[in-house]
Amino acid sequence: MSTSSHPHPPRSPRDYAAAILAEGTRERRNELLQACPEEWRPLVRAHVEDAFAKVKAYREMMDRRTQSMRHGPIPAPRVTDTSYRISNFTKSAPEVGNGHLSAIRASLATEATNA
Repeated sequence: MSTSSHPHPPRSPRDYAAAILAEGTRERRNELLQACPEEWRPLVRAHVEDAFAKVKAYREMMDRRTQSMRHGPIPAPRVTDTSYRISNFTKSAPEVGNGHLSAIRASLATEATNA
């Protein structure tokens, strides 16, 4: 991107920094830095360095994110203590429950015939 796309020449340190950041080559960026007023150069240089630091941090973050996505999620820890139970109720066999239900039904059926 060239500085000619701007509607006006740079008027502030931020304008100069934006023009420098828009350039693709280091030589052209150095020329633009030398073209800015002397009293603004430290501020323009600080703006440009901050912008490049943000770009570098973003690229590093994206690299770390790509690496973590490549490795996948961290597996859940294995359960080593299987003796722990949430409740004291023991598991029952279905035939025991069915036997109790049939006994209840039988007692209800005899009461219904007597009524």
